[in-house]
Amino acid sequence: MKISKFQFEDKSLEWRLEELSLNKLTLLVGASGVGKTQILGSLMGLKEITEGASLNGIAWLIEFETLLKHKYIWQGEFENKGVSIFIEDDDDDKKNKAKIVFEKLFLNGEIIVDRASDKIIFNGQPTIKLSQQESVLSLLKEEELIKPAHNDLKKLHFADHSNSAIERGFSFSFLNASNLAKKYKTLQKIQESELETPLKLFFLSKVDKKTFAIIKQRFIDIFPQVEDIKIAPIETKDKEMPDFLKDYPFIQIKEKSVKNWINQSRISSGMFRTLMQLSELYLCAEGTIFLIDEFENSLGINCINEITGDILASRRQLQFILTSHHPYIIDAISFNNWKLVTRNAGIIKTHNIDKFNIGKSKHSAFMQLLQLEEYQTGQEQL
Repeated sequence: MKISKFQFEDKSLEWRLEELSLNKLTLLVGASGVGKTQILGSLMGLKEITEGASLNGIAWLIEFETLLKHKYIWQGEFENKGVSIFIEDDDDDKKNKAKIVFEKLFLNGEIIVDRASDKIIFNGQPTIKLSQQESVLSLLKEEELIKPAHNDLKKLHFADHSNSAIERGFSFSFLNASNLAKKYKTLQKIQESELETPLKLFFLSKVDKKTFAIIKQRFIDIFPQVEDIKIAPIETKDKEMPDFLKDYPFIQIKEKSVKNWINQSRISSGMFRTLMQLSELYLCAEGTIFLIDEFENSLGINCINEITGDILASRRQLQFILTSHHPYIIDAISFNNWKLVTRNAGIIKTHNIDKFNIGKSKHSAFMQLLQLEEYQTGQEQL
């Protein structure tokens, strides 16, 4: 999947993102507080809608192309019920969910869904009465014309590896290990699964040793003090670990001239995040859209250089939408892929960088960016 255009509005919070055009790699730059993180969050909001969520006061328009080359335009709006200042219980929440005001879905220029508040026309015919609080992309997700859009929008992925390895939860689905081993016998099956990345790595090490070796070598290139990686149960005394975790595979690294393996709970956050980001480049599904906020968080300069290089070199059908303040990342990514984000009250705009004549002097593009008042203040100059 590749998103080409995106608009979003949250009427309850009175902020609006004007049309944003996206490349295969887009770097959002701008002052703190202008709305870069909100842009990523609003994209994830669309994924929630495809999964059945009702988002109060939200309006959107997105243009995208699926892996099967279907071109969709999807737009819609939920009613604005105002900002709630009270925490409601689950029953009240279900009763008070915002309803769809309108929804449209176009496929290759032809309208296939035309929805008003009280009726849905699908492929030219009215449907039976369906929930007014749920998108058609969720309600009719098994329909042949809608399924590609639903499946590809689910590939929006907010990549957050800021936590250390010890803070990450366990996937208890591994308790049925024998069935999982039968299920994930190929790289493609692993990529298309919804397993956590450490478990994907585990099955990869069993079924595709070549790809696992590539990921391991890239990690060793970045951290030359490391000589090996394995994903296996931790060898420990019987009473040191609960029974249900004794067979669970944990990431472990072996450093040169060090006898014992370093288990997952003791791996530094920078090393762990680097391994996860490297792994996801190989183990995510084709068509994944990576949303990465403050890309440099928890990464050392050596990691930043290498991970940025791997993203730029990837030949897979992936899309990346990043935010960053780090000079190396901004300078390493061609300024043609930058979008300068500005904000005026509740209106967020993004700007192609060529309008500011960046790239037409001998100074680095990042140094030229620093001189822009729009970058310094976050305000668009009139």
